[in-house]
Amino acid sequence: MIVRNFSAAPKKIPGTYGRYAEAVYVAASKINALDKVDAELKSFSEVLKKNKSFEAYVNNPTIPKGEKVTKIGALFEEGKVSHVSRNLFLTLAANGRIHEVNKVIAAYDELMAESKGIVSATIISAEPLKKKTFDQIQAAIVSMAGEGKTIDLKVQVNESILGGLQVMVGDKFLDLSVSSRIAALTTALDAP
Repeated sequence: MIVRNFSAAPKKIPGTYGRYAEAVYVAASKINALDKVDAELKSFSEVLKKNKSFEAYVNNPTIPKGEKVTKIGALFEEGKVSHVSRNLFLTLAANGRIHEVNKVIAAYDELMAESKGIVSATIISAEPLKKKTFDQIQAAIVSMAGEGKTIDLKVQVNESILGGLQVMVGDKFLDLSVSSRIAALTTALDAP
């Protein structure tokens, strides 16, 4: 039997958008609608990406909060989306923070990943990794993340790091790049 703690999100996310995301997570958890709310939030984010005029409207600080509340309320009529998602959008609009909706959605995604035991990891290298090197780094990341975690691994190539690696696992960052070593050496040489 799974016992859920409805009084808290699986982790704390700093900032105002983190508090909004945590409140939405707890509210959705109480009505067993975490996945439904997740899908609704992602749909809203996609609409913003695809419809630049709507995105401009949402981000326009000169439009009065009351007008945005009315338009958002009409867009998300009761029954078309969960009351949790609707309340989030209306609250953000009423508080003059609807322009931060994508930050709130990203924070909610982070909470969902944490609740499912998914750890996001990114490897950045100056050139594509050889299979043996990739396998070694992946094993180290799995060990670093801990038992029972699923790794969502992304690999990027960024020639500007000159060599070496940068590895991000969750909120931990390890910079083993040549560019960071050069920057540190330059700073040390420039010091009085």
